[in-house]
Amino acid sequence: MSERRRSAIGTVLGLSLVLGAAVSHGQEPDGPAGRPADEVAPVVLKAVAYRTVSAEVTLVARNAEGVEQELPVVSGQPFQVFLFEPGPWNVRPASGSGFWGREVYVDPDLEPDDPGGEQPEGDGTEEPAPSVVPVYEVPVFPAVSGSGRVVGPRRPVSEVLILLGDVDSERLDPRFSLKGARIRCPVADDGRWSCDLPGTLVHMVFWLPGHSPEYRWETPLFGRRQLRMGDQRLVPGASLAGFVAAGRGFRELVERCVVHVAKADPAFWTTGLEDVVTTVEVARDGFFQAAGLGPGLHWIQVDCDSRVAARAGPYTLQRNAEVFPRKRVPLMRSHLLELSVLPADSPYDSHWVARLKQVEPENPVEFWRQYRPGDYPQQRAVVENGRVQFYVPGNGAFSVEITDEAGGRFGGLDYLEVVNDLTAAVELDLVPVVGRLMLDEVPVPGLVFFGGRQTSPELTFRSDNEGWFRGALPGREGWRVDAVAPEYELMQFFHDVDIPVDEPLVLELADIVVQGRVRSASTGQPAERAIIRFESAEGQLVHQATAGEDGSYSARGVPPGWVRISVRRLTPDSWEVSDPFETILNPRQSLTVDFVLRERVQ
Repeated sequence: MSERRRSAIGTVLGLSLVLGAAVSHGQEPDGPAGRPADEVAPVVLKAVAYRTVSAEVTLVARNAEGVEQELPVVSGQPFQVFLFEPGPWNVRPASGSGFWGREVYVDPDLEPDDPGGEQPEGDGTEEPAPSVVPVYEVPVFPAVSGSGRVVGPRRPVSEVLILLGDVDSERLDPRFSLKGARIRCPVADDGRWSCDLPGTLVHMVFWLPGHSPEYRWETPLFGRRQLRMGDQRLVPGASLAGFVAAGRGFRELVERCVVHVAKADPAFWTTGLEDVVTTVEVARDGFFQAAGLGPGLHWIQVDCDSRVAARAGPYTLQRNAEVFPRKRVPLMRSHLLELSVLPADSPYDSHWVARLKQVEPENPVEFWRQYRPGDYPQQRAVVENGRVQFYVPGNGAFSVEITDEAGGRFGGLDYLEVVNDLTAAVELDLVPVVGRLMLDEVPVPGLVFFGGRQTSPELTFRSDNEGWFRGALPGREGWRVDAVAPEYELMQFFHDVDIPVDEPLVLELADIVVQGRVRSASTGQPAERAIIRFESAEGQLVHQATAGEDGSYSARGVPPGWVRISVRRLTPDSWEVSDPFETILNPRQSLTVDFVLRERVQ
């Protein structure tokens, strides 16, 4: 251990003795090598551990010059430390300490906020007020060792970028939010990578630089020590190039235009630019080129000065091939249509999907005589915080529908003429819901997703320790409901759920376990990452599980009654499927079923 780290550790561990001695002798503590204390800045660090009452955590502070200091602390207890090198600092859990956390920016030179207000004048004999030492909280998670291997024709790849997000955005403590967090994992020469992941319920996107984001995972990591991801196969890159037609009014803007390339139609993006594969700039002559793309259909959207100017596609990309459309992409002035979604229940924060459809104007002859027509019949955008925006190329007459992800309508406007920037309001009718989550007549805490696990946060309710949850819904009938009880590692799907008018909605979880192993007939090896589907007699998906690295699976929460179980897996060459297994499940039953996958014949 270096002398500098040893000195920093001694500073933290012996802090109470140093400060006590300094106060008793009327002196300030000295820094290393006899440096006076006025050349160092004291700060207070407080490690806040996720789902852990008290734990010993080793933090590492690193400044811009690469100097590091190790700071051993106990979670939940403030520790005053002296950083003896110039700041600012980034503080995080030490590698190999058993904890993971986002970096916290610490600048000892920043003074605390001024409390404000006039201060009483003294006679000059008062002691100066003691300075306030800033407190920096460092949230930490138990570390889960994640590993995998990158294989394919385009290796080597230098790193794997893991993008993190919150599964439950309504978590009780916002300090543990993972939205926007990124983890960079270096890849070895043999393609293997490993790094620490946060031990919580997390949404992960595995991004292989230069390729499309092919791997999306949503998995609970708390209580686990390791997560083996298997192989991430690379796809040879393709290229999409072309020209935008900068007509009148756009020639001075063309250098401020960018092209977003996506694997989904921009008119139906559900999460905005998060669906984009890559973004490239437009040259002065209107040329653009996006390289390193995956095969399949791609769409583009051109933004000029942060306004949508064009949309085009789809373009079919082949492996290692370049697509160069001969037709230029015409740019068009767009109008901003801004909608306010007003729920009838004011505490409710709406989060729906708004669909904009082009319709015939009431007087088409007069309308098209005055305004140049637009040509984009339908768009879709997500309502966030009660507002939604559309960029309408050209002019047109439109209708607006507010729906859920399944397409159920809950309000809208029948007719809007858009010839300039426009604002409008849509009001929804909401119904309150009170329910309870039960397991064998015992209330359980968990998460209830109305509309499925991919629904909006405003349709996700958390049940308390007594199983109760409350909220508001835009409709009373025909709901798909997914219930997750993390403490019991249980998940169950409900279909066609109606909300009672004058009594609570009770969701009874089934304590039925179906487990077994899956292997491939062609290789004789375990079939990892195979999907096990459980379907009801009506063909509805009532449960789903994924096989692990050893081919084993365990599905808890399968509802009782008749069920069809089938397995499938996508290999680099084809689909592998199993013969379906049909049975009748009884309450609290445990069943073992093994499957063999065979290549599907087209």
